[in-house]
Amino acid sequence: MTLLKFIFIFLLITLYSCRQNSAKRKADPAVTILSNKIIPLINHLNNADSCKKALFYLDSATAIDSNCFFCYYDKLMFLSSLNQFDKAILTINNCIRIRPNAHDLYLTGGIIYARIGDSASAKKYFQKSLTILNPVLDTMNVNNNVYAMLVGNKAVNLIMLGNDKQLNELLNNLSVSQIDTEIKKNILAMKRINKKELINRMTGDENSH
Repeated sequence: MTLLKFIFIFLLITLYSCRQNSAKRKADPAVTILSNKIIPLINHLNNADSCKKALFYLDSATAIDSNCFFCYYDKLMFLSSLNQFDKAILTINNCIRIRPNAHDLYLTGGIIYARIGDSASAKKYFQKSLTILNPVLDTMNVNNNVYAMLVGNKAVNLIMLGNDKQLNELLNNLSVSQIDTEIKKNILAMKRINKKELINRMTGDENSH
């Protein structure tokens, strides 16, 4: 899997939770300085030393401010690049601690738990994600600019839970409402993705067998 594809998929999942919290927190200047140091390192996710350096900065930042959401959030891509998924579990749970009502964080957590083979915890997280997400979709206009993305997140949950019937109904309905042929093609392609392939794609390990 290319680095660009991995970053895109990861951001797609977490984008909604990031936007949901519009409250402004006064950041500690030291935390801001440390967080800014990782910016050039994002272009070197395939370099282990760069990832470790970024994690050092971010660990230092969360030691100062244990409620810095984006400090934990940013750790995930570096931990995933290093295949440190046990540490990624602790990190996503800190994200959830700070934003407990973000469905996509539970989705990300479920994927990470599935990646390390903890299927029981993964199932709980996927179910929790749907519990939060379903009422949002039920009251959202299909023309809303984030509707298709949220349906995509629901589809990932359903794939991971093995609910093929609901998945097919969901994707067929979304496909009908889409005018863009490329988006429609990508939507229908999700029907052909199995759990293992999905986990590999979303953790940057597409060549794993």
